[in-house]
Amino acid sequence: MKSKFTTLFVLLVVAVLVSACGSSAPQGKAVSALTKEEATAVIENAMQGFKDGDYAVWSRDWSDAMKSGVNESAFLASREQVTSQVGQFVSVESVEIQPGMKKGYVRWVALCNFERGQVKLIFGFLNEGKQVEGVLPEIVK
Repeated sequence: MKSKFTTLFVLLVVAVLVSACGSSAPQGKAVSALTKEEATAVIENAMQGFKDGDYAVWSRDWSDAMKSGVNESAFLASREQVTSQVGQFVSVESVEIQPGMKKGYVRWVALCNFERGQVKLIFGFLNEGKQVEGVLPEIVK
């Protein structure tokens, strides 16, 4: 199910995701311009937009590169596929900071509860930035 779910999020991922979230070893320290409370607020807002199917709310804190890479129709199509797999979003259970996979980036990792399981969403930011540069999902078993 993990690979199928990840495939469903392909439309939500843009090139900067590799820099922001990536899949190699962490680089440097977990340093962020956002406090944990600020990062949690960004993530909770995004997830409320996801739940409601509201692209403007989901993408409110995205960088221009993210917004240009993922339009509303791509978001809605991906959202429909995701909710058919794990159900509706219920809540953000936790938010933790981690080093980015590329120097100059940080990841805020949110464990999110859905009706039929949990999804870890990795939100990538520039260390000095307050806008989302990438989003990467991961099914939690």
